[in-house]
Amino acid sequence: MVLLALLLIPFLTALALMATRPTNAARGIALLSTIASLGVVLMLWYSFVPGQTWTPVQYDWVPWLGLRFVLGYDGISLLMLLLTAVVFPFIIGAGYTQKLQHPSMVNALLLFTQSFLFGVFTAQNAFLFYIFYELSLVPVFFLLLYWGGERRRAITVRFFIYTLLGGLMLLFGLAYCVMQTSPISSDFAVLQTLHLPANTQIWLFWALFLAFAIKLPIFPFHSWQPDTYTMAPLQGTMVLGGVMLKMGLYGILKFVFPIVPVGVEYWRDTVIWLSLFGALYAGIIAFRQQDLKRLVAYSSLSHVGLLCAGLFAANTYGISGSLYQAFAHAILVVSMLYIVGASKERTGTSELGAMGGLKGKLPRLAALFFLVMVNAIALPLTQSFVGEWLMFNGLWQLNGWMAFAAVDTIIVGAVYMLYAYQRAMLGPDRWKMDMADAGRNDHLFLVPLIAITLVLGFYPAPILDLVNGPVQQMLSTLTALY
Repeated sequence: MVLLALLLIPFLTALALMATRPTNAARGIALLSTIASLGVVLMLWYSFVPGQTWTPVQYDWVPWLGLRFVLGYDGISLLMLLLTAVVFPFIIGAGYTQKLQHPSMVNALLLFTQSFLFGVFTAQNAFLFYIFYELSLVPVFFLLLYWGGERRRAITVRFFIYTLLGGLMLLFGLAYCVMQTSPISSDFAVLQTLHLPANTQIWLFWALFLAFAIKLPIFPFHSWQPDTYTMAPLQGTMVLGGVMLKMGLYGILKFVFPIVPVGVEYWRDTVIWLSLFGALYAGIIAFRQQDLKRLVAYSSLSHVGLLCAGLFAANTYGISGSLYQAFAHAILVVSMLYIVGASKERTGTSELGAMGGLKGKLPRLAALFFLVMVNAIALPLTQSFVGEWLMFNGLWQLNGWMAFAAVDTIIVGAVYMLYAYQRAMLGPDRWKMDMADAGRNDHLFLVPLIAITLVLGFYPAPILDLVNGPVQQMLSTLTALY
């Protein structure tokens, strides 16, 4: 019942907001809902026994299709629930600085998205996962279409086409796998015991992997991302970059690795080199960006490439580091995007060429930006340092040249982030007007996120202990099936 409550709290709150349409109270109601969801997830974390999988909700739905309503979680699922629950109060809170029409509808769409994301990360049945996976796109689609920026219709349609094609491929792959079971079942526990022929696994890998490669995204399936992130309203970009791309990482671990391990082994080097190339390519393009929000979009693309490469190292360091970095990336993206919004609110622009010298007018905001930036470039004792160090080690165990390419991404990342900070905050004061420095709301938003990055950078054990059990179990299964 606790998992049902987790799904229903944001869902019912969203319905209430759509029905009553409050204007001034919409953000407060939505914020209370996300805080309540965070409390439920923290309760699940407190009672969780590492290394176990819990499936407390099980109902037959359409048995002849193998569709059952099964909810549960293991350490990896719980990490994704925690990530979603931690980030969403800040996403809702970011709306207090945004002047958008119909705030009740915006917050309702955000809460629907949170509910469906909780469904994705708790579903223990493949078709149920697919339903939540596709449902999570619906509120985001309307958020982009009605509250997006310039060229929102064309960009949203391209985003929709990419995700639709990936989703159809995933549906085909899942349907094929379910048809191989006897009796018919699409429960994770059954699908993960399939022993498909090696030749089948090699082509089926792409049917399952493509949707998640688009969702992350990695090169060359990334072309929808920069324009979508730039055009989307601030909260929409936070949802896409902070949480929704993690569905791709989660799907690879839950479907691709256990169902087609031979395919993973066959295509591993290809995926890693594509991911690393994309990470370096995105980092170089980020350096050339004139718009701070677009720079953050390419920065996210670079980080995600490294995440996927670490994951496909398929060893303890690589997978644990990728999962740890997924949490760090969510905190980082939301923090950076808030900085973008706060800077634009005060200057009226996110163009780096029009900024400069803001440190003199906004010393507190510049200090907060600096603390966020040190996490972005993975300085020691920050959360990103732990995840990237683990992924580098995982890649080194596989191939030294891959590790070398991965290390290059952090160098490129330091260059474009320091350059962006210099252009935005340093230099002569060119602003003649008065500006309000970071105030109470800015500190309430950014200080907790910065604290998370520093605490988990110094003491990463709570996250690593959470995922260690399922990672070791997955690796033992993969080793046996290779």
